Amino acid sequence: MNAFSQGSQKTISGKVTSNDGEALIGVTIQAEGTSVGTITNVDGAFSFKVPSTAKTLIFSMIGFKEQKILIGTKTHFSVFMQEDAIAIGEVVVVGYGVQKKATVTGAISVVDTKDLLQSPQANISNALVGRMPGLLSVQNSGAPGQDASTLRIRGVGTFAQSTELFDPSAPLIMVDGIEAATFNNIDPNEIESISILKDASATAVYGVRGANGVIIITTKRGTESAPKVSLSSNFGLATFTETRENMGSYEWAKTFNSALKNDAYFKGVYIPKFTDSEIERYRLNSDPLFYPSTNWTDVILKKWAFQTQHNVNISGGTKRVKYFVSLGYFNQEGLYKNTDIMPDVDYKLKYDRYNIRANFDFKVTDDLGIKLSLSDQLDTRSGPRNSVEYVLSTAYKAAPNLAPGIVDGKLTVLKNRDNSIVNNPLGNLLRSPYDKDQGNNLNAQVRADYRLDFLTKGLSVHGTVSYQNYYWYQRSYHPELPYYYLVYDQEGGPKHVKASQERPPSLNTDSRKTRKVDIEFGLDYARSFGSDKEHNVSALLLYNQRKLYDPRLKYGIPNAHLGFVGRATYDYRQKYLIEFNMGYNGTENFAKGHRFGFFPAFSLGWVVSEEKFFPKTEAVSFFKIRGSYGEVGNDWVGDDRFLFLPTSYTKDGGGDFDIGYWFGEVGVNANKHGSASEGILGNPDLTWERARKANIGLEIRLWDDRISLTGDYFYEKRSNILTRMGTAPVITGAQLPAYNLGIMQNQGFDGELTFRDHVGQLSYWAKGIFTFARNKVIEMDEVAPRYPYLRATGQRSGQYFGLIAEGFYNTWEEVNDPNRPRSIWDNNKIQPGDVKYKDVNGDGVINEDDRVPIGYSGFPEIMYGISFGGNWKGFDFSVLFQGAANQSRPVSITMSRGFITDGGAPAYLNDYCWTQEKYDNGEAIKFPRLSISSDHNYQRSTLWVRNSKYLRLKNVELGYTFNGSILKKLGLSSTRIYANGSNLFTWHNLLKGEDPEIPFVGDGNYEPYPTTMVFNFGLNVNF
Repeated sequence: MNAFSQGSQKTISGKVTSNDGEALIGVTIQAEGTSVGTITNVDGAFSFKVPSTAKTLIFSMIGFKEQKILIGTKTHFSVFMQEDAIAIGEVVVVGYGVQKKATVTGAISVVDTKDLLQSPQANISNALVGRMPGLLSVQNSGAPGQDASTLRIRGVGTFAQSTELFDPSAPLIMVDGIEAATFNNIDPNEIESISILKDASATAVYGVRGANGVIIITTKRGTESAPKVSLSSNFGLATFTETRENMGSYEWAKTFNSALKNDAYFKGVYIPKFTDSEIERYRLNSDPLFYPSTNWTDVILKKWAFQTQHNVNISGGTKRVKYFVSLGYFNQEGLYKNTDIMPDVDYKLKYDRYNIRANFDFKVTDDLGIKLSLSDQLDTRSGPRNSVEYVLSTAYKAAPNLAPGIVDGKLTVLKNRDNSIVNNPLGNLLRSPYDKDQGNNLNAQVRADYRLDFLTKGLSVHGTVSYQNYYWYQRSYHPELPYYYLVYDQEGGPKHVKASQERPPSLNTDSRKTRKVDIEFGLDYARSFGSDKEHNVSALLLYNQRKLYDPRLKYGIPNAHLGFVGRATYDYRQKYLIEFNMGYNGTENFAKGHRFGFFPAFSLGWVVSEEKFFPKTEAVSFFKIRGSYGEVGNDWVGDDRFLFLPTSYTKDGGGDFDIGYWFGEVGVNANKHGSASEGILGNPDLTWERARKANIGLEIRLWDDRISLTGDYFYEKRSNILTRMGTAPVITGAQLPAYNLGIMQNQGFDGELTFRDHVGQLSYWAKGIFTFARNKVIEMDEVAPRYPYLRATGQRSGQYFGLIAEGFYNTWEEVNDPNRPRSIWDNNKIQPGDVKYKDVNGDGVINEDDRVPIGYSGFPEIMYGISFGGNWKGFDFSVLFQGAANQSRPVSITMSRGFITDGGAPAYLNDYCWTQEKYDNGEAIKFPRLSISSDHNYQRSTLWVRNSKYLRLKNVELGYTFNGSILKKLGLSSTRIYANGSNLFTWHNLLKGEDPEIPFVGDGNYEPYPTTMVFNFGLNVNF
């Protein structure tokens, strides 16, 4: 530093903090125009002497925006530095490498660990919802250990069907460069960033695995620094977002009789189920044991359950060795109640997970580096074997007078009028086996990088070996829970009589082991040329292979992939950008000559803001246009393996349900004998799906990078989709295999708009993301229906079909109108209160030929997120709204009607159903008349297929970070306390108790486990 006289200097001091109030270590402070400067210490503090003539201090640090502050007469400064979002995201993880964000020409979205940790979710997939453009999702269940979201990148591109092992629409998951079956068991505290690769340019390197997009997870690694220890712990309470209420016995019995009376017109007789005396007993609740009014959801479901997560990690390193080690634990309880009435087992539904990760980086020599990555996820899911969908559906369907539930600690049932005993929902929960499923997912990876600068500058070679081992063990314990029925004793009081036979408990076990080995070897090249380093080139040539051993695979034969990857990029002054990617790979699932494919893609980019003619103002600081076109594949094409081979002959034993052959004289000595039949023919020309994708996008940053906008339009045409030949005549005389006949297109747009700024020490931001993706089936070899509108071809995949409901018949005049179309249901005995359907084909009959496309599919075409937050003097907050649209959900059977097999009914039924009085008074009517057994009114139609769009307050978080000398004395650098909540409120137009995010389950006879609302309190301590 320049020397200057003591008389011409003064001491400047202060403290520098980030936008979340944390002290910043290593910030460079310099007096402008001099070489005098210093850096901040571990507390973010600084003190140094500057010339008295110095007018401005410059504060700079990588990842933060440079600041200039006038000195004036001040000698102490509290400086707040704002994160530079562009600098932080300067490097983007791509397939098999990283690239500078400014020169990326593919469509990629990124989210970092800070956003993931804001959501108290059980798994990563749920934390991503509403945060990344191009990502759409549905959550199928809220049950512990089963609540992961189904993710789709830019929608659905194929109509191939999912199986137990394979989901043909699922994106490829890569964790630290190695394919993984899932990422939902990873602790979010271990993750550095998540990237989704969306277009062909970004995914072509994955060849036959890249058609559905790729999700890349990068875990944290150590840096060259002193050891840093971080401890985080949070505790939460979870409750259902939506629950349904059923009628009590009094209202239910009255309504049941009313429904029977309504049905008397087409059934020809009315016999009330309940007498006036019985109904009065229910009203008075005078005999709650023999005439109970049981709320079964209250019996089997509690209001709150606990959820907790803890993590401790340490990171740091030297020039030669860097490390990151993390230990985590997560516990999530279900909302089942009354699970502990047996002394030796608790049927509580719960999920436990332990996470261990250790990442080491060794710099052996200046040219050789070795990375060792170890991780293990141990999880346990325990609970009754009966599915949560089955348990909940029985609770909703059960009549309130079925049984009193638990009486004097005993599972109590009642006898029916025919003296039979019917199990109740609590029995369905507690009388099934109790399963404890344990999984151990061990991963080990070694990577070596060696620089070959002695051959040519910028050349390097790397090799990776990865081993993944998964072990699953199930312990199934089935005790015998006795149940009792009630009778009156001699004194007229209730008496328990055992209704079940005693039997000893049973114990069964099962296990399964899978393993996967990945090997990779590659050459990397990156170099700049020219007097001003204006020419920048990079290249990649890589070989990889993968082999999966899984006993569930057909014939026990491992599933293998191998191939080559290539990439070449060039840019001129980071202004003109060119990139070429290719994958050449294959799999054993296809016949020889069809196993390998070539998948090329190219992309171009133009950073217009780097042109001399572009105005150099703060208004538009960055402007890039990019486009790509290429081909990628999908080898998950069927519900079986080796479809190119014919199946073996099938032999039956001559049983009653077998085909067989008869020999002998009928009625005398005729005997049936077994037979053999030819199986499905093979298809030697079977191949993978091929997706041709195009993308055009732009990236803009405005007003000194305060506003950033990214937008993309995409188009995909998927061919070779595996489907059965619908047009083959039955006289063919053979079971034909599946063929690559299907064609489907998918197109849409996605984008992200972000705003960041600060006023003094207040930093604030807002972000919006939007995705729209619409597909259409172009060809599926569909048999031509009688009417064109019945074709699934030309519609979106999963499109709902149904009748068009045009209101209700309200008078007998409407019913008896000779021009009224005849219904094929209920013997055409239509009456006031029944649904009026449109006769689409005009033939005078309402039947299946009047079905048309209605609504959408069960998967959303639109998904969006709106988030905002800020930081001020240690306080921070964030809010996330997430929504979906262009999706439909049929009303389930238990939600639309009551009394199924003498079962319960929703509480809103009387309020919603048609009555003559409501019609005469002009009241709103949502449902048809009450009915026990009408088929006409409950056909799938526009009345029952509802628009399930929604807007959800997905996450709210408020925190405060403590810094200062007191913490330093305790050996702490910072401590943050926070509270957050997820799924706090949902706006939708469905019925009470329906969750719009959870899709329709099966045939509507089952009810999903609802999503949960979580209130969470946590602490993060950094040492």
